[in-house]
Amino acid sequence: MRIHYRLRGDSAEIVRCRGTVSKVALPEQIHGYPVKKVAPYAFSAKKGEEDRDTLVYESPEDALFREHERLLAGNEVEEVILPDTVEEIGNYIFYNCKRLKRLEFTDALVRLGSGAFTGCGNLELVRVHLKRGKKSCVKEILGDLWQRIDVQFFHEGVNAGEDVQTVKLVFPEHYEEAVENTPARILFTQHHGIGNNYRQCFYSREMDYRKYDGLFPLAVAQDRPEVAADLAFSRLLYPCGLTSEYRKMYEIYVGEHPKETARHLVSRDQPELLQCMSGSGLWSRDILEEAILMAAEEGKAEMLSYLMNEKHLLFPEKKRRRFEL
Repeated sequence: MRIHYRLRGDSAEIVRCRGTVSKVALPEQIHGYPVKKVAPYAFSAKKGEEDRDTLVYESPEDALFREHERLLAGNEVEEVILPDTVEEIGNYIFYNCKRLKRLEFTDALVRLGSGAFTGCGNLELVRVHLKRGKKSCVKEILGDLWQRIDVQFFHEGVNAGEDVQTVKLVFPEHYEEAVENTPARILFTQHHGIGNNYRQCFYSREMDYRKYDGLFPLAVAQDRPEVAADLAFSRLLYPCGLTSEYRKMYEIYVGEHPKETARHLVSRDQPELLQCMSGSGLWSRDILEEAILMAAEEGKAEMLSYLMNEKHLLFPEKKRRRFEL
């Protein structure tokens, strides 16, 4: 990757990137200068004109592929990883990046430029490494986007040697509608979808897990069954901040919705989901029978074997006694 950058005192600011792949992992430093900022419109194809007063960084191996490189902007960008040194991203940095799907950064990032995620309607996964505490800029990112976004927090701990605690949260979609009150001649904004409520589950840039979990009954009533199943399993699999009261709530939902649960397990095809069901004692005969049928229909032999074995262990068929005359 070839990087155009500027020096800003004792640090570097990245202006543009050129390369051959759609996954962009920015370096922590360039020629000894820490990369602390990414400039406005850095990944946008809608930039007015290119900067000319920039320096260029390129590793020797990258020079071999220069003839195949392209500007990594707009639809050429699908994933961006920001290093732990980046503290600020500029205005409209991802403007109209319609194919941007994944973004990764650390809690060093504290300043977001205005309109940074305008037009990023396909961003679906945000990964955040929390190295300094529990605060992040996730609330600001979610506030700019309407679509469903999954967020993974990696609590890496302040002290060396501590285990990384992973959290996966689902933030459902929502949208706003301008509604006119004709007699009063005023417009007011009407929110649709549970996603706006979930986006308010932050206190001083820190995730409020109790408030998040408390919204689940509303999500069950207003959103699609597959979204409710995702919400339940994400918390059961990654129970950071999950109280016993809310754990029971999610477990009851799983047990009372065998078809939705079975469909979720089979469609995701993730071993950890099956292990969660077994480890938490959540299997019922109805869920297993639904899941076995779906796995058989989709030809998932390995999953089918696991499910059949669970059914044999938990609900063995009683042998009929035979009498001979």
